Amino acid sequence: MTENTSWQKWAQPLDTMTVLLVDDEENVLNALRRVLRHEPYKICTQSSALKALELLKEQKFQLIISDQRMPEISGIEFLEKARQLSPESIRVMLTGYSDLKTAEEAINRVEIYRFLSKPWNDQDLKATIIQGLTKWQLQNANQVMFKLIEEQNQKLQQFNRELEKKVEERTAQLKEAEARLVQSEKMATVGLLAGGIAHEINNPLGGILALAQLLQMDLKDNPAVLQDLKTIEDAVLHCKRIINNLLGFSRNPDAKHREPVSIPSIVQNSLSLVGYTFKNANINVVEQYDPELPLLMANPNQIQQVMINLLTNAQQAMKREGTVFIRGLHNGNGKIIVEVEDQGEGIPEAIRSKIFDPFFTTKEQGKGTGLGLFITYGIVRDHNGRIEVQSEPGKGTCMRLVFDGQAINPVQQKG
Repeated sequence: MTENTSWQKWAQPLDTMTVLLVDDEENVLNALRRVLRHEPYKICTQSSALKALELLKEQKFQLIISDQRMPEISGIEFLEKARQLSPESIRVMLTGYSDLKTAEEAINRVEIYRFLSKPWNDQDLKATIIQGLTKWQLQNANQVMFKLIEEQNQKLQQFNRELEKKVEERTAQLKEAEARLVQSEKMATVGLLAGGIAHEINNPLGGILALAQLLQMDLKDNPAVLQDLKTIEDAVLHCKRIINNLLGFSRNPDAKHREPVSIPSIVQNSLSLVGYTFKNANINVVEQYDPELPLLMANPNQIQQVMINLLTNAQQAMKREGTVFIRGLHNGNGKIIVEVEDQGEGIPEAIRSKIFDPFFTTKEQGKGTGLGLFITYGIVRDHNGRIEVQSEPGKGTCMRLVFDGQAINPVQQKG
């Protein structure tokens, strides 16, 4: 037994195929039935061409053999109509005379596969039918394969689209990870640089703190001076906390401390330290909080430092007059949003991506270190938060802190 060729596995078996024989002479149809009675395919005979056309509307035939000379319509006319009803059927014409014009017309109008002459040779008849059915098998197998290829191409295109989408998503994730890595490397570099100067700064701060505390003990009876000394002490302690944060939050045991924090309280404490600069510049501060704003699980000293940095930047961006808005928002799903919006100069788009870089500043030399927003970025990141910047040159800037899953219900806290 020979192995099937590649197309034959898609081909319809011969024993499921049917040949339609059309001839107006019953004795011819009987002869055809007798010759083909042992063939593997099925035989269907019809003595009327018009009835054969009706049959073609209901039944599928793989091969049609028609006589040319019939009383109702000619074989060419019948096969032309049969082609319209069943274009995939193989068409063979049976004719009792030789007519070149008829053959040419049959070829041009109905694409005849073969001609058989009367009287026919039985072996030629059988061979023509087998060859015609084989051609139909090949055509049908090609259609099946083309359909399968088309379906596979559609699946492949869909797979490619999904793959491209995944690649785009993965590329975006890699870019985001790369940006975080670059920022982390910058923070590590600042930590190394800051280590060299921390000792020099801490020493004079320690001296100032000690003198302020000694003077408080000596001037207990002078409330006005005592209050000024307390302000100096708070400012020195705040400077020391800044240095500790700059050295690296992961190495600072206090940096990992978390407790429920009230955003309005943090804002008030921050304004008590920098509020005088707002008054001197004639800048109003408007606080807006959701009525049921939850507490934030955070390090209070670090969040206060963030707020002081943002308020200072807002005041310096506005220079004189205007309003700074401070908002505390939440969505009820454990997300707290803190906004500081100014009416200042705004941030040009060209430098917006650089504002969190260490030592980057647009201020005049000696008026800024370029570390405020850099430290703010690190603190917010360490609190599983993010900073969003909305700014329009000439109209102002809104710095938005988003803390996901850090909210604590005050009632739960009391329990």
